[in-house]
Amino acid sequence: MATRMNLNPELQRVVERARTEARQRGELLDGPSGIAGEDLSPEAKAALAQWVASGDYDRIVAEIAANDPDVATQ
Repeated sequence: MATRMNLNPELQRVVERARTEARQRGELLDGPSGIAGEDLSPEAKAALAQWVASGDYDRIVAEIAANDPDVATQ
């Protein structure tokens, strides 16, 4: 389920100003750009595809979620 905060306009302006100032001071990095994994080599993409196809990826995700209930909801 996706959520989006709805801030009142005045609070939104304050938040944006604080983000801008923090970014200018180097305290806030820009978010990720592009598509995740687009800069991976063909070999790395093939290895990841094999990992997913083997079922090991799903197994480890289930194990991590079982050990940390907060992760299970992400």
